[in-house]
Amino acid sequence: MNNTRPNRKQPNSSLTIYREERLPLFRFRRVFSKRDYSRSLSPQKINRFGVRRFSDSTLLGLLMGKQKSERDWAGLIPELVTIIAEKASTTNTGYIHLRLICKAWRRALTPNPRHLPPQSPWLLLPRTPADVCYREGLDHSKLTFYDPFQSKTHIFRLPYIRGKSIRGTSHGWLVLEHSWRVSLFNPLTQCTIHLPSLFRDQKGTLWVEKAILSCNPSKDGCVVVASFLSYSSSNWELGFCRIGGTRWTCLRMKDKQSFLIDFTCHKNIVYTFDIKKEVLVYNLQDLSVRTLPSKIWYNSIYYQEYLVEGDSESGEPLLVLITTKYHETTKILVHKWSNNRQQWQPVPNIGKQVLFLNLNNSINLQLEGGRENELYYVVKCPMDHRSYFRLGINQMHLNTGKDVLQIPGPMEEFNSLGENPTWFTPSLI
Repeated sequence: MNNTRPNRKQPNSSLTIYREERLPLFRFRRVFSKRDYSRSLSPQKINRFGVRRFSDSTLLGLLMGKQKSERDWAGLIPELVTIIAEKASTTNTGYIHLRLICKAWRRALTPNPRHLPPQSPWLLLPRTPADVCYREGLDHSKLTFYDPFQSKTHIFRLPYIRGKSIRGTSHGWLVLEHSWRVSLFNPLTQCTIHLPSLFRDQKGTLWVEKAILSCNPSKDGCVVVASFLSYSSSNWELGFCRIGGTRWTCLRMKDKQSFLIDFTCHKNIVYTFDIKKEVLVYNLQDLSVRTLPSKIWYNSIYYQEYLVEGDSESGEPLLVLITTKYHETTKILVHKWSNNRQQWQPVPNIGKQVLFLNLNNSINLQLEGGRENELYYVVKCPMDHRSYFRLGINQMHLNTGKDVLQIPGPMEEFNSLGENPTWFTPSLI
């Protein structure tokens, strides 16, 4: 009788090598009480002694109490996807990336989120005039934005704006004009809102010079306030219209002795600043007007004036004066109107507010990331040939009084006949 045991087959080197190991009973029960490893323990992995054989990865998972598993992110309920988006996204870019993960997330997340905080503004760089674009074969539908905080340039090609003039930006929307037709356009969502057309008759023609919005157009009661350029006998200087309205309403007529310098809007109140250094307050509800009793005296030859909307609570306007006299250090004066004292008061510190100054649109925001008590304003750096210039952004801390010049592009030059640069706050609503 042959007592020799039969030779076992040697495992193929190409196959997975398993390691036999007896786990203590208490350890075995504790591990398997936590997770179900029935899929990873097939009958082929049990030897003739009843000892389970594990691969190195499975054994490591058992010993560590972990097992690699796949999660079906696309199968999450829409309510949970919305909660993830509210917690994980704080910027427009981050929210857009979440909507691009899969079709299920795109359906669950609205394209117009309302939980995002105010975004840091971009600078809308000047476009080449339309006639020059047509003559030289350039693309007039291209918009270029510069983000001073990220030092990045964003380019959009939008066929809708081709041939139209940009008259202002406000709350993430562009105010466009073409052949006396005025409209609002959001370059991120590409939504359009048509406004009443300006009149053109034998009395004259109106053109929009600057336009701002009282709030985002998605909110009720949004008003568009605009200053006008006119020809012939038409003497409108300031007017407004409501979203969904049918006509423009005149607020201010032209006065040769007191022309308008700047204006701002807070809800249904419009503040104007003129050459007489007077601030007039217009109520859009009853069309009443009053003059603030106090004035600020300064030498207007060396100063550039900006009227900025106040904070969201009080709405009391800010008047910012910037001067550079004979190439000396830039001097900035900030005044705030006090309804209690009925006078302008100098403000050495604006707290958590950040001001972005521009003749077309000045913005007052509270930004995240520790930015506060700062000013940003645009300067033009002329080239040797006067028809072109470069843009710079001065950043000034009111505490130190020092400014830092930032250039959007070292080789980027702009035509002096083009549109003025303006601040733009990106918005998805």
